[in-house]
Amino acid sequence: MTALLYVASGQKGRYEMKLFEIPMVITSVVGVCFFAGLDAPAARADFTFGEPVDVLSIFPSLSAEGVCIDCLSADGLEAYIESDRAGGQGNYDLWVCKRASVEDDWGPPENPGPGVNKPAWDAFASLTGDGLELYFASGRSVSQAYGGGDLYVTKRTTRDGPWSWPTNLGPNVNTSSLDSCSMVSSDGLELFFLSDRPGGYGSWDLYVSKRATRNDPWGPAANLGSAVNGPVDEAGPCLSPDGLLIVFQDNGTRPGGRGGSDLWMTRRASRSAPWEPVVNLGPIVNTPTGEYRPCFAPDGSALYFLRDDIALWKAPILPVADFNADGKVDLDDLRLLIDNWGTDKTLYDIGPYAWGDGKVDIEDLKVFTAEWDKENPANDQ
Repeated sequence: MTALLYVASGQKGRYEMKLFEIPMVITSVVGVCFFAGLDAPAARADFTFGEPVDVLSIFPSLSAEGVCIDCLSADGLEAYIESDRAGGQGNYDLWVCKRASVEDDWGPPENPGPGVNKPAWDAFASLTGDGLELYFASGRSVSQAYGGGDLYVTKRTTRDGPWSWPTNLGPNVNTSSLDSCSMVSSDGLELFFLSDRPGGYGSWDLYVSKRATRNDPWGPAANLGSAVNGPVDEAGPCLSPDGLLIVFQDNGTRPGGRGGSDLWMTRRASRSAPWEPVVNLGPIVNTPTGEYRPCFAPDGSALYFLRDDIALWKAPILPVADFNADGKVDLDDLRLLIDNWGTDKTLYDIGPYAWGDGKVDIEDLKVFTAEWDKENPANDQ
């Protein structure tokens, strides 16, 4: 927050406001702008992506071929992957990489063993926020790999405890069709997945099953609707940590795509709001080759994904704090942020995640401050 304690004096690279003066600036801006901002038209927070980096530089123990990152634990200490690497139970297995802290290197993949994995394929893992429930898809109920599948859950009583024998999620979720690509919400109350059951908008659609508490059974699955699903095939849903954004892949035929399978996103204003029409993630992430299997970093700061070049990538998710689009983050942007303080769903809602949380408040000021510091390094002279 140091850079917000100074204001440019007009000389490049020099900042002359004293520490005690910044409250006066904020008070002045609030007094002039706050009430006018209450009637400003609502707009959604914008964000962009940084240049993707090769994940193998982060997970040196992984090999590029036959590996996909399914999910990371909320504390960032476990990463569940799927791989057909040697030493598994057969076909694709679930594996887990661990580390002692977020500053430490990742350890080698460990196989949870035959209690979780079977000779058939096991894939598409996702964890609840407490790390005690692991949802995944498996072909163990069918004879042909990837010819069909069901969704399962395995549980553990502590983070260091063993996983229980997996349980089939039952007929409210699973059908005789392919049910796969599971993604559970952090609170364990929503389960998003892929299915090719009859009655959808295309061959494969995205569905959700809900429950009132963690002790309740999963309710009947519902299609996410025409704003998300279309005549094209959707797959691989990935839910943001706050449950307000889904990124998924298509089969490369949705209008507005960039060639091959693309990654798209849909948003909702709250957990009870409808999903909005989908948007392509754009050219930094999507290429003419094909992108698949998105996965959010647990703090929402990055997106992992697979590309047709058989490489794993990680793209930073960056908030846009240059609200007036003049090419710099400065006091004019701070005034706009405070002008819209207390409003909802505005362009200035950039925290705690880059896509906002439905209100403009101190979380957005924290993110703005970090962006200010990046562009305006503190100068003590």
